[in-house]
Amino acid sequence: MSAPIVLLVNPAAGRGRAARVARAVHRALTAVGLHVELHETRARGDEATIARYASTTEARALAVVGGDGAISHAVRGLLDGEARGGARVPLAIFAAGTGNDLAKSLAVPVHHVERMAAHVVAGATQQIDVGFVNDVPFVNAAGFGFDVDVLERMRTPGLLRGTAAYVSTALGALWGYRGFRANMTADSTIMSQQLMMVFANGRCFGGAFRIAPNAQLDDGALDCVTIRDLAPLARVPLFARAMRGAHLSSPHVAFHRDRHFLLRFETPPIFETDGELQQAASCEVSVSVRAGALTVIA
Repeated sequence: MSAPIVLLVNPAAGRGRAARVARAVHRALTAVGLHVELHETRARGDEATIARYASTTEARALAVVGGDGAISHAVRGLLDGEARGGARVPLAIFAAGTGNDLAKSLAVPVHHVERMAAHVVAGATQQIDVGFVNDVPFVNAAGFGFDVDVLERMRTPGLLRGTAAYVSTALGALWGYRGFRANMTADSTIMSQQLMMVFANGRCFGGAFRIAPNAQLDDGALDCVTIRDLAPLARVPLFARAMRGAHLSSPHVAFHRDRHFLLRFETPPIFETDGELQQAASCEVSVSVRAGALTVIA
């Protein structure tokens, strides 16, 4: 029997939409003659465990049905499995989350089950980059400051979910967030007041913001977008421009593309990687990229 497709499903993603999509994916993959092993997540961390299994058993591909969170955790498992001597297994994405930010930067029909299944059986692949904040990997974007504050505010349940919840919470945080102090120069001790720093591998984040409109997943670099702190009334139009990807020309925004960044903060910062909150161990933080570290179905 040929190597299986490991089908990883987060049934809770997209408020239950992933479970429905998974059934269609299973039908589509088996219809084109592929052997499919279905694995559902039941607890935090299951995505990485299933992805490691796919690597160590040399699966034909890991097909993930879910959102950005499930994809990010699966990527961690694939990288870990490969580091432990497993195979490099291609990742196939069937988008079923709410934001699906990484999917927006991939030139594959991740929202069309049958067409994506055809790509899986064809087997064409692309090597894309993976970013790291210290030793924490991310595949779409990592951020400091404002977006962390938004995610912390979203820990309090509300009526809205997904992109609508993020945008609504972000609008509220525009008035209350006080910014942070940091620098991004290895030999400087002068810190400036910032609203947010985003290190983007993909073009979009937060479901609605084209934060790095020119970012490429396979260029061996990260796009750093820094927005300096400014008055709440000035923040609103700037973030409206960010939804269109038109904010980089603002005098309040700095853009830099590189392979490595060294950041210093007044206190060890909380940061986010692909929407997951993390705590840094020290005031100095390294952000880097590993070129071509992940194989995806293209």
